[in-house]
Amino acid sequence: MFELFVKGGPVMYLLLGCSLMLVYIIVEKYLFLRSQECNSRRVINAVKTDLLQRGKQNTLIRFKAYQNGLSRVACHAIEYAHLDPKVLQDNIKNASLSEIEQLEKKFPLLSSIITIAPILGLMGTVLGIMDVFSVISGGDIGRPELLSEGISEALITTVAGLAITIPGVLMYHYFRQRVDMMLLGMEKCACSITLFIKSNPSIQE
Repeated sequence: MFELFVKGGPVMYLLLGCSLMLVYIIVEKYLFLRSQECNSRRVINAVKTDLLQRGKQNTLIRFKAYQNGLSRVACHAIEYAHLDPKVLQDNIKNASLSEIEQLEKKFPLLSSIITIAPILGLMGTVLGIMDVFSVISGGDIGRPELLSEGISEALITTVAGLAITIPGVLMYHYFRQRVDMMLLGMEKCACSITLFIKSNPSIQE
C-alpha cells in the first residue's frame, strides 16, 4: 500500500489530506445526527400529555432539558402558541432556521472535498502523462521502467481520487436525506403542538 502511495507522486499527499478530512466529517456528522434523531410522533404525544397534565411552564422545563432540535422546536411552539398566526409562523421559522444551520454544518466542506478529489486525481493523471512524454522526448523510450513510473502515477492518482469521491457522494446524499426527514419532523411537531394548544384553551400556564 505504501509503495502504491509513493508511486502516485506528490498529488497523493493532497489526496491523503482529503481522505482524512472526509473520514473525520463523516464520523462526526453521523454521530451528531444520531444524537439529534428522535421519533417525532412520540415527542408530539409526550408534549400533548404533559400539557394537559402539567401545564405549559412545567412542560417547557422538562423538554428544554433535552438537547435535540425536535425538543427545542417543540418548546418554541409552546412559547409562541398564543401569538398571532403570522407572528407565530415567523417565530417558528426563525427557530427552524437555527436548527437547519446546525444540522447542515460541514455540508459545504463535504461537498468541496467531493468536488476537489477527482480534480486532484485528474491533475495527477496529467502529471503522470507529462512524465511519460518527458521520457519519450528525452530519448529514453527504450527504458520501460521510466515509462511505467509515469503511467503508474497517472493511474494511481485517478483511482485514489475516485475512491475518495464515490463514498463521499453516497454519504452526502445519505446525510442530506436524514436531515430532510428531521426537518420534516420538526415542522410537523410545531404545527401539531400549536394547533393542540389553540384547540385546548383549558391548558394551564
